[in-house]
Amino acid sequence: MSKHIGKRPKRKKMTPLPGSYLIATEGIQTEVIYFNRLADIVKDKYSGLRDRVNVTVPSLTIKGTGVSNLTLIEQVEKLIQISPNLYEHVWVVFDKDDVPMERFDHAIDAAQRQGWQVAWSNDSFELWYVLHFEFLNTAISREAYKVKLTQHLKQAGFKTGYEKNSESILTLLDDEKQQRAIRFGKKLAVKNVGKPYHQQNPMTTVYQLVEELNRLSVTADILQREHVDGN
Repeated sequence: MSKHIGKRPKRKKMTPLPGSYLIATEGIQTEVIYFNRLADIVKDKYSGLRDRVNVTVPSLTIKGTGVSNLTLIEQVEKLIQISPNLYEHVWVVFDKDDVPMERFDHAIDAAQRQGWQVAWSNDSFELWYVLHFEFLNTAISREAYKVKLTQHLKQAGFKTGYEKNSESILTLLDDEKQQRAIRFGKKLAVKNVGKPYHQQNPMTTVYQLVEELNRLSVTADILQREHVDGN
């Protein structure tokens, strides 16, 4: 029997890979450096559990795109379409930037309609860094974020100030400061409840993604202890 010309082959049915995460960021360095650091912690926690039966080892993919807001959403859609695997969890990370306010709001809504999680910041990702050191509930410029972070770096003994894509600030973000940032992020969420996204300034939901990654680490710790107790 001859083939039907132009007939597309059936696409193989795909199911999400359990424990798989795609974290797509607008930045190609700052956010990628930060989330790769957290991903490495998770991977290290699970390193001794890979051969355990009935243990789901998370797969974390961090992808910097270099585009923001709605363009980022479109890029992630394309990325998922060409990926050989389906991701169980998709997070997009972006800032308000200098885009029209309705475009920012629409980007968040568009991602959520896809069933994705959004770690957004208004105005800048650096707000998340600042919250590790102090509570901020007044909108400031991006340059002011840089000034604040420079002050904290110099108080810690660094001679150079804060620059995007630098890893020096990461050395100060210990577990205690991270918990402070999460607490302050939640406090901002309460203060901004009910407002349109673009009016929530300052505000960041990065803490939600950080908490998700922390839960993976805690699960690994529990599994490690159970393994030790069972031997």
